[in-house]
Amino acid sequence: GRRQAAAEARQRGKLIHSLVEHLPRLAPDRRTDAAAHFVAARAPSMPKPKRDALVAACLRLFAEPDLAPLFTREARAEVALSGSIVLGGEVRRVFGRVDRLALDGDRVLVCDFKTGRPPAEDAPLPAAEAAQIALYATLLQTIYPDRTIVPMLVWTSGPVLRRLDPDEVAAALATIGSEAA
Repeated sequence: GRRQAAAEARQRGKLIHSLVEHLPRLAPDRRTDAAAHFVAARAPSMPKPKRDALVAACLRLFAEPDLAPLFTREARAEVALSGSIVLGGEVRRVFGRVDRLALDGDRVLVCDFKTGRPPAEDAPLPAAEAAQIALYATLLQTIYPDRTIVPMLVWTSGPVLRRLDPDEVAAALATIGSEAA
């Protein structure tokens, strides 16, 4: 029942994150077969239609034009971030790992992939996820002060892409500051 569904969701999330991390190293014409083999080897008990759907969801990410810079050979996966930011007048240490990071002209794209259910188009972003990517964006702005930071959350089921504008970043950071008070 519920435990089985949760275990399957965790497995699906791990598989998609692994594919997103490793497939961009391959030529595009090799990705479908490589992804299918990888998923079959890592999840042999998963029914083939579910494996195929998982691979298709991952490949849709690579086909999304707005995400293309994240999947070049120059982009980075699983980037560890650490540093200090000022939040609510206090210096706060930030530690994390971002799924994908790409330098794209005068922009820095920072993206976390989510495998759960995306929020409705007009709904606010989940607070914890918005706060996490806002912290990463704020830290990256200190590292790349002359570039525009583009924080994104991407739900793999669509894909559904949500960029955080500066007001959303500020609002997410304000919730963190109020929790600390």
